[in-house]
Amino acid sequence: MKRKGKIKTAITILAVLLGIALLLLIGTLIYDRFVERGPSSVTVPDNIISPEESGTSQTASDGDGSAAAAGSDTLSIEEEERNSEGDVTAEALTLHARNPGDNLPFSVGNMFPGDRETKYYCLRVSHHEDVTLRFRADVRPGYEKLAEVLKCRVVLPESGKVLYEGLMRDMPESVNVPLAVAQSGGMSEVYYEVTVSLDTSVGNEYMNLDLIADFRWWVEETGGLLPPQTADTLRGYCLIFFAAGSLLLLILFGKKRRKEGAVNG
Repeated sequence: MKRKGKIKTAITILAVLLGIALLLLIGTLIYDRFVERGPSSVTVPDNIISPEESGTSQTASDGDGSAAAAGSDTLSIEEEERNSEGDVTAEALTLHARNPGDNLPFSVGNMFPGDRETKYYCLRVSHHEDVTLRFRADVRPGYEKLAEVLKCRVVLPESGKVLYEGLMRDMPESVNVPLAVAQSGGMSEVYYEVTVSLDTSVGNEYMNLDLIADFRWWVEETGGLLPPQTADTLRGYCLIFFAAGSLLLLILFGKKRRKEGAVNG
């Protein structure tokens, strides 16, 4: 009788644990699937910010050399100002099989001729095949006026490569960055430096205007993306193994109890 009582207690405990594991698993999966995660902020490494001079030289090398030198001097001053203000941050987005595309709003306003503004973005792409990371800026309806004269410069600061330089309104359908299969963990990380500016020759009709655009990043080769490896996902896998183990032990104890009952009967 004592043995039967112990088996019954063990089965009850396993059944309760199995029920808890299943509830936690369902809750985790629902949260991971439907709760939208916003962008996070990361500190831009100093070695990524500093190569701006090389990026300017690369773009200006096709034109006048003196202009390139002047641009380098300007960027050097801006770099010193940034360093004195503290760390530079970037908004970070992660693209994966369940989220192959994402966007962030971008806005500027009350700009005067000669003004410029620079922002950094960090894109993390989880992939197991070579893919192409695409970017474009979609100006929202009603804000097209400033886009007629607002210059936009998109640079990969790590290499100094200029993806686009021109008017915001003339940005192509996409500017692309090929990503080879990542060497560690299946994750590629790409920093973008986006600078908008108004030329000193801009007329008064563009003063006090605002611009709002959506910066979009996406990967079309969705088959090459990996599922997200978040803490919730890993926790979900642990709960699956725990629930499966509890269910297996529950079945074994149940069979053993029925077998002993048949023998005693």
